[in-house]
Amino acid sequence: MPPRAAPVDDSPTALTLILKHGTATVFLFASPSWTFSELSSKLFACIRDRFPDGLPTSKIPFKTTAVPTAEEEDAWRIVYGVQKDKENVRKGFRELRAEDTDTLRSKGLQDLTTMAFSLVRQDELGAGHFEVVFPDQD
Repeated sequence: MPPRAAPVDDSPTALTLILKHGTATVFLFASPSWTFSELSSKLFACIRDRFPDGLPTSKIPFKTTAVPTAEEEDAWRIVYGVQKDKENVRKGFRELRAEDTDTLRSKGLQDLTTMAFSLVRQDELGAGHFEVVFPDQD
């Protein structure tokens, strides 16, 4: 009888997250062991670098969402949304209830997960509004 093969851990060591806000899409490589605090810190840095004049929210009329500077970052938080229907991203997003110390793995995020995000001031109560624009198929 041949020897038994050792169990294989096929969980990814890195995730590609697809993060959407307005007309912007950010592909971010992340570790499943990252906390949401780490994810937010990386995302803030990424959007500050890529969109220094603000995140594009709509094209007609052209509108942007201001991106906080590194000095202002502590006064802001990022609220994440997951798809309401995993088969149809156009059905919108619902808030992902996650604490800063929760890990991406603990919330079940997988490779190529599409999430919306919203920038919210720390002193504002309630969830963010997920404004995501998809290209027309026509």
